[in-house]
Amino acid sequence: MVKLILIAMLMAVLSACGMMPSVDEVFVDQREAYKRAHELPSLEVPPDLSGSVIKDEYDGGVNNNNVSPSAYSNVVQTTPLNESQPSAELIQDGVDSHLLVRDSLRNAWRKTISALEEKNYDIEDKNRQTSLVYLNIAKNSGSSSMLSSLSFWKKAETDVYVVELQRAENGITVRVLDEEKNRIDNATSQTLLTDLLAQLAP
Repeated sequence: MVKLILIAMLMAVLSACGMMPSVDEVFVDQREAYKRAHELPSLEVPPDLSGSVIKDEYDGGVNNNNVSPSAYSNVVQTTPLNESQPSAELIQDGVDSHLLVRDSLRNAWRKTISALEEKNYDIEDKNRQTSLVYLNIAKNSGSSSMLSSLSFWKKAETDVYVVELQRAENGITVRVLDEEKNRIDNATSQTLLTDLLAQLAP
């Protein structure tokens, strides 16, 4: 019974194949029609787009002699950067003494942290969101060595100082504040600003 079913299916497949169109019926030979086809007329180029007026920028740039003055009407004029200004400078103004860093806040933050670490300051905490760095500085140390001169068994008496970064019109200001975030002007704050300036203004 199974053999009879298989033979019947095979006969059905063979008969279906016999009903399919031949290859010549599907793909019609168009070679003779192609030989008799007429050529298309040449492409006409408008006079104002002739190839000799403007060269492609990849073939040597634009020929300025043939470009109309109106082509420059939308060119944006840029002002060159003033390279005579230092990247950072110390502004002495009493309790408002600060550094002016001509850079982005992100770069100024990164450079300030690196400068404090380079000078071995004791960083207690740093907050990137508020741009504040908290430092532990030995009382009356007056130097950037901070705690290095203290014996390890002796409890260090320290003050907390805050380095604050803020955006300004022409850069980033770096100020030294006390623990209550009040502006100050003492030997430690001046030393901090001087040390930072040496690192931020090569």
